[in-house]
Amino acid sequence: MKEENVMANLLAERIKNTELTKKQRIIGDYFIKNQERIGNLSALDIANEIGVSDASIIRFSKAIGFEGYADLKNKIYDMLVENSSNKIPLTERMRINYEKLKDGNVTEQFIQKIQDNISDVFSHNSLEDFETIANAMVKGKRRYVIGLRGCKGTAIGFGRLLSFMMPNVTAIIDSECTSISLIQDLEEGDVVLMFVFSRFYKIDLEYLKFAKKNGAQIYLVINDVASILSSYADDILIVPTDSMNFFHSTTALNVITEYLLTLISRKCEFKERIDTRDQITEDQRL
Repeated sequence: MKEENVMANLLAERIKNTELTKKQRIIGDYFIKNQERIGNLSALDIANEIGVSDASIIRFSKAIGFEGYADLKNKIYDMLVENSSNKIPLTERMRINYEKLKDGNVTEQFIQKIQDNISDVFSHNSLEDFETIANAMVKGKRRYVIGLRGCKGTAIGFGRLLSFMMPNVTAIIDSECTSISLIQDLEEGDVVLMFVFSRFYKIDLEYLKFAKKNGAQIYLVINDVASILSSYADDILIVPTDSMNFFHSTTALNVITEYLLTLISRKCEFKERIDTRDQITEDQRL
């Protein structure tokens, strides 16, 4: 994505022009490939993933011209915010994507874009993040699945399949007063899973603020980690939505939801629940 390239180029340039150790170049490569996740990671988190000390992360940050890891982390965050896709008008997004289509085979480019988005699901997110969210959904007292606007269909589908496996599942798919009233009893022990794409709206933030205030666990599946929404989440999954059109691609989102449901299905017993559902609906089937 555009914001990734701006920051990646800055980091690559600094790394290229700085005399670094082999270990520091490994750290630099990690930063370039994982910049979307940096805002949610401590120096120790990164150190553990790479297999170095947290002091090595700090020394690397200083070596390429920052005051320390916090300074580098803030710079990455600011750059992502500045170039956030939330600020790009739809007509401009359409113009940029159509420019890319002037040369080359549309079908080949489309297939490649889809493949890249699917691949990026597992390069941008750790398997531990998926496990964390799956475990939270299983252990939660009540589960609230929120998806507004373009994510409405995802919330409906995910909530429906989740309800096959466990009780107390509520899908919230609009910003009307009736939907807002559905979360008024949110409390500690409840889990909120929000699917959200840029452009973001005030109602997205209001739902998260309310959930945080009431002590619920909050998990986001989001395409723009630089959004202020991310700061309210206990964990996030980054969904690649790069598209050849003016709208977001949802292919990677479908991969994420299916994988989450697969993990959840292996963590709970629901055969009796499925059997009961089948018995209730048997007379309605053609």
